[in-house]
Amino acid sequence: MKKVIISLFMMLPLLSTAQQCIVKDCDDMTDQCTYYPRHNMILDNETKTMGFTLDARIVEKNGQLSVADIMVLSVNIGNCNENDKLILMLSDSTKLSLVSWNKFNCEGNAWFSLRESDVNRLGSNKIIKAYFQNGRSYDSFTKEVATEDQDYFVKIIADCKENKFTVRPKN
Repeated sequence: MKKVIISLFMMLPLLSTAQQCIVKDCDDMTDQCTYYPRHNMILDNETKTMGFTLDARIVEKNGQLSVADIMVLSVNIGNCNENDKLILMLSDSTKLSLVSWNKFNCEGNAWFSLRESDVNRLGSNKIIKAYFQNGRSYDSFTKEVATEDQDYFVKIIADCKENKFTVRPKN
């Protein structure tokens, strides 16, 4: 019995790294590393013909990870993107409203900068509902966030604060 308990304690670090939300990927030729979420949040309609993804952009500065931006990839919400709007309803009954900063594009990409106060709010509140509006056509899409995805940013921001990540194995 003692050996079983000791074995379980020895495996705890392995189990905890498997749950990390951030992946570190390094290029051995350029010595540059990028950090990205293990998965993104997908918000789509029932037929999967319209919707958008939310993806945290993670940066490393002075050895500390942080979430700097949210990247949205929209599908069939207008044709081209410019001055898009993202509104996130949080579990504390407040809303986080953001306007995209990137240039005109027809690939469905929209980037939203986060202030430190925005990151703090996302790190301590679940996202209940999300709204995306195309700033060019004003087409929009709203979706309640699935329960299993509501703490997407809470987990990522917690891992950033603790500098927890999984290194992507080389092929």
